[in-house]
Parts: sequence; C-alpha cells; structure tokens
Amino acid sequence: GAATYSSVYNGASFKLGPAVAWGYGEVMIAEFVFTFLLCFVVLSVAVSGTTKTTEMFGFAIASCLTCGVNAIGAISGGALNPAVAFGIAAGHRFGNGSFKAAVFYTIVELIAGVVAA
Repeated sequence: GAATYSSVYNGASFKLGPAVAWGYGEVMIAEFVFTFLLCFVVLSVAVSGTTKTTEMFGFAIASCLTCGVNAIGAISGGALNPAVAFGIAAGHRFGNGSFKAAVFYTIVELIAGVVAA
C-alpha cells in the first residue's frame, strides 16, 4: 500500500512526525490517550466475556477511530497503530527521520495497548 501510494505520487508523501506547531511530547500524549481509548474499547466490546456484545461493536470501534484521528490528526497524524505508523514511514521511504518517528510511535502505542489491557 505505502509503496503504491508513493509510486503513484512520484515519491511524494507526507512525513510521519509532529505537525509544525507540535513536538514529540505532545505527540506522545495524543497517541497514548487515543490508542489507549481504542484498545480499551476493542477489548471491552469485542473480547471481554463480561462486556462482549454481538451488536454495535463495529460502530463503537469505528467511532473511536473517527474521533481519535479527527482529534489528533493535526498534531501527530493520528496513526493509532504501529502498522499504520510504519506504513506512513514506508510511504516516505523511511527518509528524513521517518524511521525514528515510526519506532517512537510504535513504542508509545504498544505501551498504551498494554495499559489498556
């Protein structure tokens, strides 16, 4: 996916990392909070035996993604998932610090997932 995107746009893509007005501290907080929320909701509505539901779980998960990406997209890009972070970095061909950013995002998102569990 990332290679196709990059090829279609002649190597142009957006860089993974903080937006112009933000730093890695703000990115860490934003990604942690919304990745935690997403993982918590997924674990609550789709996995837990006591709260698992057969109805509306997709809506709950999609709502978390929609709200999370809209809330923090302008700060961090709203990856909320290590695979997405590495996909964005791959689309940028891991240049200009994208690999370092992908590793940073991955660490924060994995910690958020563990805390949510």
